[in-house]
Amino acid sequence: MPLLPLIHYLYPSGLFKYLRQDSHGESSWALVTGASDGIGWELSKQLASRGFNVVLHGRNESKLARCREELEASFPTRRFRTVAVDASSFTDADIERIVAAVSHIPLTILINNVGGTAPLSSNFKHFEDYTSAEIDAVFNLNVKFPLKLTRRILPVFQAQSHPTLVLTCGSQSQIGQAYVAGYSATKGALHTWNRALAAEQYEAKSQVEILEAIVGGTYTQQLQKDPNMKAGYFMPTAEVMARAVLARVGHGHRFVVPYFGHLVQEFLLYTLLPVGVADSIVAGILKPSVEKKRT
Repeated sequence: MPLLPLIHYLYPSGLFKYLRQDSHGESSWALVTGASDGIGWELSKQLASRGFNVVLHGRNESKLARCREELEASFPTRRFRTVAVDASSFTDADIERIVAAVSHIPLTILINNVGGTAPLSSNFKHFEDYTSAEIDAVFNLNVKFPLKLTRRILPVFQAQSHPTLVLTCGSQSQIGQAYVAGYSATKGALHTWNRALAAEQYEAKSQVEILEAIVGGTYTQQLQKDPNMKAGYFMPTAEVMARAVLARVGHGHRFVVPYFGHLVQEFLLYTLLPVGVADSIVAGILKPSVEKKRT
């Protein structure tokens, strides 16, 4: 469990470290994947409100265009770009297209936010009911896309003489939870990759901060479709989660639980209780939402 001294939740955000002006007077840019709704949309708005220009990635061009128009109206002094790629079925050429879209701007932040269970027929299902295509798509979305995009952006950040940030949104499910077995596998892979990458940058004395934000249940559009799920202390809104994520950057951590309620939840479940009991509690919470088994 990624515990931090509790005082760290009172620290001011270190986001300012990545905001500056280049030789042409242009403010820093952030690239946010999965930016057209949910946590990614809230992160984009909050980054713009704090002085960053933003490149919004998503899979739906018309939806991205509407998001861009709304941001331009709300933040007229900021600049915005969009790039549409389906992260669940992307190609290497799509990755290069994203890289080309940020190649001539002072990019200082990459947020690997895109992910989730959207490729699945249900958020929660028995593993044997996953289709082969669903397994491919959920791994593309949650693992291969952020790894391949980061691989191409990282040298750009390493070449800069000032701090830059690669922030990846992980998940509490990385521990392995019932009825999200395939999704849990992707987030476990993402967590170990992030830790290894952070270690490499530390050994190289790089100024690239590699940070994983371990996100718990968040009341986004995906869960709002489920009548068994409600917003509350242990399930914050996307806006609350985005604020918590940005509050935790810039302090030299490799992975954090950004929302304090989720830290409490992890402690109560996975530190105080035996593994079997914790797993049964989580399974009981999710069971009403599980897709019926195929006959």
